[in-house]
Amino acid sequence: MCEEQTVSLVDVLEEDEELEEEASAVLAGSDSDHCSYPQGYVKRQALYACNTCTPQGSEAAGVCLACSYTCHEGHDLFELYTKRNFRCDCGNRKFSGLQCKLHPEKDDVNSLNKYSHNFFGVYCTCRRPYPDPDDQVEDEMIQCVVCEDWLHGR
Repeated sequence: MCEEQTVSLVDVLEEDEELEEEASAVLAGSDSDHCSYPQGYVKRQALYACNTCTPQGSEAAGVCLACSYTCHEGHDLFELYTKRNFRCDCGNRKFSGLQCKLHPEKDDVNSLNKYSHNFFGVYCTCRRPYPDPDDQVEDEMIQCVVCEDWLHGR
């Protein structure tokens, strides 16, 4: 006979709460509807790099969660998870021909933003993509709280 598994409403609510906490940790409370640019250099927010608009060889740039959905929908994005003290670059001079749909009036550059090789989809000291199609060893990536780079667990 087949045993039926019962799930209580409390179980469902607890699981939902855990998922919300996990999403909040990953997205750092980022707003999915409004560009973060007017907030200045945000203490901590989810960021993305657009490989379609700023490919390898161009200047590194990062966009907030809302701009990743609205301005870069269908583009090749690198998820950077959270970064500190960053101001959304979407539509500034690094994006030739693209104007931000959510907050079009922006400075040419955000001089206090810090960029790394992560903005081009490569991570760790090995500077390889993740997941790396050439690496046969399964490994998780861990973000350093100091430099914010992603490093192989091994």
